[in-house]
Amino acid sequence: MRFLMYSNPASPEAAALSEQLRERLAKQGQQLCDEKEAGQADMAIVLGGDGTVLRAVRALRPASKPIWAVNCGHLGYLTDCPREQAFSALDRILAGEYHMERRIQLGGSLLDGARVYALNELLLHRSACSHVLQVEVLVNGCLALRFRGDGLILCTPSGSTAYNLSAGGPVLMPEMELIAMTPICAQSLSVAPIVISARDRVRVSWHMQGEERQLEHPDLTADGQEKYRLPMDGALELNGDISPVALVRTQSNDFYGRLQHRMHWNAE
Repeated sequence: MRFLMYSNPASPEAAALSEQLRERLAKQGQQLCDEKEAGQADMAIVLGGDGTVLRAVRALRPASKPIWAVNCGHLGYLTDCPREQAFSALDRILAGEYHMERRIQLGGSLLDGARVYALNELLLHRSACSHVLQVEVLVNGCLALRFRGDGLILCTPSGSTAYNLSAGGPVLMPEMELIAMTPICAQSLSVAPIVISARDRVRVSWHMQGEERQLEHPDLTADGQEKYRLPMDGALELNGDISPVALVRTQSNDFYGRLQHRMHWNAE
């Protein structure tokens, strides 16, 4: 197999593990390639936390390769195992004892033609402005949400346990083809999160009242990695034509167990 190594450059633990894994792979006759040869890789090895996984997905686009991630960070929802188990997990991969967990992505377009992508979430936010956003969401041409507040989270199942969960949104099973739309600090208590199909046509429009010279422009942030400065009035259209990301799993396929362990739920 040909492996591409991608690690968090700010993590000494990731750097040390990267060298150890390179030595192990070389001894077992496996090949390594760099990012310029990403298209020739069979699998990407990502060493770091969830942020590193998200950066790797963006860096490797459009070469959508299976990703095996080892947690050298904090929570590691997207990773397969902690670094202490990396070598035993690698042995299972080389023996073909693993499965793929396919995660949908979000893809959309702004009115200026800019394309946006996210594995976790797209976050529409009023930024530092003291004025609220007026947000309207159409799903398949029908009004689904209209509210005033701080913004809106559009998340995949992968991102449902991140900011979405903190904002009161639902947890979605990893391989579901669903999108959660979670308002942020809506001024009305009658506004609630909505879950829709990833195949639905979604149009999110916004408006910020007040004199433009007195306002900060709203932002759209993709996976916490890329930020787009938005006009005072605009729209985002989602489409479901983005290929899923395949995460390599060598561990038990117990999502609920992983969630409870990392969130410390149901602890006695």
